[in-house]
This record gives sequence, structure tokens and C-alpha cells, in this order.
Amino acid sequence: QKTPHTALPPPTLPCKATSGKNRHSAGMDRFKRPLESDERPLERCWGGELAGLATCPPVRPMSGAFKEHFCPRCREGTIFIPARRVRVLRDEGIANTHSVGVWNLPRSGTSRRKSTPPSVLPAHRIVNQTKCCSGAKLVILRDATHVDLPGLSPLPAGLQDSSLGFRVGKTLKPVLSVPLPHVRRGGEQQHLRPDSTPPCDVA
Repeated sequence: QKTPHTALPPPTLPCKATSGKNRHSAGMDRFKRPLESDERPLERCWGGELAGLATCPPVRPMSGAFKEHFCPRCREGTIFIPARRVRVLRDEGIANTHSVGVWNLPRSGTSRRKSTPPSVLPAHRIVNQTKCCSGAKLVILRDATHVDLPGLSPLPAGLQDSSLGFRVGKTLKPVLSVPLPHVRRGGEQQHLRPDSTPPCDVA
């Protein structure tokens, strides 16, 4: 009597283990898609914050570009800022920190980021500072003060009791150029930077 043939089950292939890291990456893929325009958070218009106004509508920036943080009215018009809150920048080592929001805030010397130097200046924004700008680099203070601030000079006397108009581009540019500050080197007065720059398209 023949023994009935028993079919063997197909070989089981080894299962490739999925590491916890791969499982986490797969689960996070759905969060990496670009946000739709209506999903981006609203924020205050930087023009309103710089001018000290609350009349600007909120904006939804589509990118990190400077002009994306301004409402259409501020982009197309002129932003007027009281001259008492504007100073001339003398210290070339002072720069915007690219932090969240329009204002650079005071920082201590214990910052975790070695590239971020300490700052004793109150809340401020540096404008008219790109290579396509002419005239003095300017600092807009969030709050007016009569205190002398390191690295800054007051505006020329003829501008101190007025408001300065600014237009939005890659930075804020004053409608009327502010004269460059002078420093004495070797008994001669010199400009901190050339008072002319090559023509540049406004972004």
C-alpha cells in the first residue's frame, strides 16, 4: 500500500524587521506636505507693528520673504513711523537676528547659539540695510526713548520732530534718504559706507 503524498507548505520568507526609526519616519511623512494657503497661521502685519498702529488686517505669509509679512495696504503704500523712534546705526556689528516676529529682542551673553551675539538694545528692527539701499542704515525702536543707546545716533536735527515714510521691498527703505553718519579716523571725517549703491529692483 502506497503512502499518500503530503504537500509541503511553501517556504516562509524571512520578514524584514522595521526599526522604530523607520516606523516613525513613515508616520511623519503625512506631516511633511506643504501647508495649503488657508492652513498657514495668521499673524499681525509688520507694517502695523512698526508704525504702532492696530488698523492693519492680519496677514498669512506664504513664505519667509520680508514683504510677505505686510498687508496689501502697507506693501503698496507708505508706512509712516515717528522719527522719535528712529535712530541711525553706527555699529556695523549690529544686525537683525532673524528671530520670530518683527522685533529683535534684548539678548544676554548666555545664548545657546554661538552665532548670536549679546545685545543690550531694546526691541528694535534694522532697516535700509541691504546692499541695494543708499543712505544710512536705520534702527526702528519699538518704544521711544531719550536714552543714548550704544552703536546708535539720533537723526539729524531737522528730522527729529517729524515722521519718516518708508516703502516695503526686501527691507524698509525711507522715502527720503537719511544722510550717512560720519566717524573721525586720523583726524578726517569718513562715511561708514559709500553713499551710492548699484541700481536694484525692489522685491
